[in-house]
Formats: sequence, C-alpha cells, structure tokens
Amino acid sequence: MNVLITGGAGYIGSHTCVELLANGYGVVTMDNYSNSSPDVIEKMEKLAGKSFPAYRCDMLDLDAFDRIFRENKIDAVIHFAGLKAVGESVEKPLEYYDNNTGGTINLLRLMKRHGVKRLVFSSSATVYGMNNKAPFREDMPLSATNPYGYTKLMIERILRDVCTADKSWKIALLRYFN
Repeated sequence: MNVLITGGAGYIGSHTCVELLANGYGVVTMDNYSNSSPDVIEKMEKLAGKSFPAYRCDMLDLDAFDRIFRENKIDAVIHFAGLKAVGESVEKPLEYYDNNTGGTINLLRLMKRHGVKRLVFSSSATVYGMNNKAPFREDMPLSATNPYGYTKLMIERILRDVCTADKSWKIALLRYFN
C-alpha cells in the first residue's frame, strides 16, 4: 500500500512517514516547506533505510498537486498539510481559509479523480471549543474561537458530506492537542 503524506516534512508528518516505512508501507510525501525543511526528507530516508518520492508542492497548485497522483500509485492519504498558528490565523484569516480549506478541497478533488477514497485527516482538539469540559468526547458539540479552528471545523464538515454522498469513502478524523 502506498500512502501520500501531505505535510510530510513536518514534525508529525515526518514521524508518521518513518513509522509507515518501518512497517512496510510505501510512502510519497508532499510539502511546500513553509513550516518545515527539505533536509528532513534526507534524515527520514536515513532513519528508515529507504528512499521515497518527495515533492515540493503547494496544495493550492492544482496542476503540481495532480502530478503527484499521476506519477505514483496512491492507495490512501494522511493529510497533515496546513497552516497551524492560532495567533497568525487571527491576523491572516483569508490565508488560513484559502490554504487549509481550499487546499483540502483540491486534495479531495484529486483523490476523487484518481480513485483514492481512503483518508486520515489531521484535525485538532480545538474543534471542541471553549464550552465543553474535559475529558472531551467525540459526541460533544463542536465550535471554534479562531480562524484556524474554523478551518478544521469546515474541513470536518466537508469530509462528512463527502462520506454521506459516496459511502465508498473511508475517512478518519484525528483530533489531538499540541
């Protein structure tokens, strides 16, 4: 099985890649390196003892993004890519909505085009908002307090709608704390 890791050079993405490689999966990474470094790819390959395709690509560049799917057999995607600073999201909301939500829509379009219907999405515990009490449960009401959190909520809604429209999609949401 070949897994595309968006944001594959980031902290969580890179650790996920190394674990997948250690467990016999094929890995393809894409990252625009806005919050990471291309040097991480070489380090991952040394740790895993394997090389893999690594693309410098922005999710908003649909043609470059599509090239990854055309050049590789992708069976599933783990989606870590996105802007992630809460404070910055308040200062630059349009950039966050465009990058996180628009980039994910591009990813979903490409997955559909190429027949890839398995996705793990890196959401955030921020979607539990300020009114729920710990410990958080998946059935709690969701809300957000900043543009970053709203992008995660919007993407989760889009993913639910995709699964409702086409039952062959298999999508998991990860909500975790930094």
